[in-house]
Amino acid sequence: MDRLTSILIAAGLACFALSFVLSGLYPWLITDHKEPEATIEVVAHDVPLEFKGLREVYPAAFDASFQRGAECLSEKQLADAGVGPADPRRANSDAAWRAAYADAIHRGRDRYIAEACWHCHSQYVRPVSNEDVRFGPVSVARDDNNVLQRPVMWGTRRVGPDLTHEGGLRTNDWHVAHLWNPTDTSPGSVMPRYTWLFDDGFEVRRRIEPDTAERMAMSKDTSYRMASGFATKAAADAALAEIAASLPESRAEEKARLFVEEAKVPNQEGLAVVSYLQWLGTWKAPVPEGQKP
Repeated sequence: MDRLTSILIAAGLACFALSFVLSGLYPWLITDHKEPEATIEVVAHDVPLEFKGLREVYPAAFDASFQRGAECLSEKQLADAGVGPADPRRANSDAAWRAAYADAIHRGRDRYIAEACWHCHSQYVRPVSNEDVRFGPVSVARDDNNVLQRPVMWGTRRVGPDLTHEGGLRTNDWHVAHLWNPTDTSPGSVMPRYTWLFDDGFEVRRRIEPDTAERMAMSKDTSYRMASGFATKAAADAALAEIAASLPESRAEEKARLFVEEAKVPNQEGLAVVSYLQWLGTWKAPVPEGQKP
């Protein structure tokens, strides 16, 4: 019996060692070494609207979380400041957006690994079992040839859906709600709550119009978020005042529906994870000349 136990332990360790070696060796073998690995600057060059949307909704948390976050300007801010296409301030804002995005998706990838998300969510659509119908186009090796796919996170099983093409499929709000309580967005989900990706804070909300509430048979106190991620009520009050000031006098009734409320808001790590999830599948490696896409 002792001998059998020893054999089983040795076999188990051998299988683990083999899988460990293959997990590191196989990605290297299938990589096209003629093409250089894409750097974080390359994959973060095109900043998606989803990332810019995070700063619009969580301005204070965003600015405090990522490199040069406070220098990122929205198109409205640029227009209000009279910044034209050739204005150096636009170039500076564009560079700040790329720096913040690179920082966010790099942090998000690291947190994704630390939380073992890769264990239940694969990132590899295989050409079998109609996986392309469920998860999108079959994966190609060249799209893994970037710094954010080192290590390659193909995953070990699929308790949850494959996330190869997750970027842009759902809204930022969906991901935030899913991380806070997965069953709110996916009934029956066995995914744990990631409450440590959130902090206590404050947000500015706006109640819906009374006519809308009556027509939709909703409570008159129903509201939606305008801006969030403020560490103090004073900061949230200042944001409320800024939003109110941007509204014309003819919309005084709308200003009166603004209010500040305590809330759970994504912290630096939470915003980074959402940024990474919204990045997945959005970067495509250039197709070598002479090859089909």
